[in-house]
Amino acid sequence: MDVEKRIFPIIQLIIFVIIVIFALVYSISIICIRRFHQLNNILTLNICLASIFCCLSWLPIYILVFMKRSNEISANVLIFLNLAQNIFTLEVPLSFVITSVHRYCSIAYHTKAFFRKRRWIIICIGSQWIFGFILAIPIFICTFAPCDRSIWLAVYVFVTTVVISSIMCLIINMFIYHYVRSSSRRVQPQDASGNIQQIKINHRDIYLLKHMVIMFCIFVGGWAPVFIIPIIEHYTPVDQVINSISTILCELASLIDIVDLFLYNHQLRKYFKDLLRC
Repeated sequence: MDVEKRIFPIIQLIIFVIIVIFALVYSISIICIRRFHQLNNILTLNICLASIFCCLSWLPIYILVFMKRSNEISANVLIFLNLAQNIFTLEVPLSFVITSVHRYCSIAYHTKAFFRKRRWIIICIGSQWIFGFILAIPIFICTFAPCDRSIWLAVYVFVTTVVISSIMCLIINMFIYHYVRSSSRRVQPQDASGNIQQIKINHRDIYLLKHMVIMFCIFVGGWAPVFIIPIIEHYTPVDQVINSISTILCELASLIDIVDLFLYNHQLRKYFKDLLRC
């Protein structure tokens, strides 16, 4: 057991550091190289930044555990870290949801130039972060309320991070699927010159949509145990090894998503290949 207590924190810390490094490389590349300033890249950058903040909010705890100083942290700092963890972890699945919202609007309202502008992307990303902070308000209130809040907070965090985001993602993607399916059977209207208007649904849109859904499922599937275990612990003790394994699982899910962003972005991947050849 002592060996496990030493090994698990090291593994958790290493994975978190790798995630942050990969995410920073991706983010800096998208931000600094002008030709990558495309709408889809801005949305994936948002996912990446949310993942960085998520990891950085969890990292201090694991550093203290690794240094065996977790008991020295003050109550106020611990409360702040818990709030940061809840907020920034919630922002990651919401970033996938807002990407699906953009894809739906760009497909369903393809004739509207507004949905192809950066202003629309900024509104999407801003709305996502504001919505995440609003959902975190009850956590902030209950944290300082003089009540037995452990089970309520655990359930609320699980519902907001996993359940609500999953339902939103499912509904939006059902709308997209229904629109794509019905539009293929619909007789399209004619424009002023008498030509039939074509709905612009290309394979890249569908591929991106499927890609984001898979990444969302990986994240939710990996992080769900972390939020379920505190609920179970309210009724029965959970072995520390299970806690550690669930943490490693959620870290691996985040790492897979970040690596997948590199694999999906063909232009960025080609840029790094050319850079390494020089």
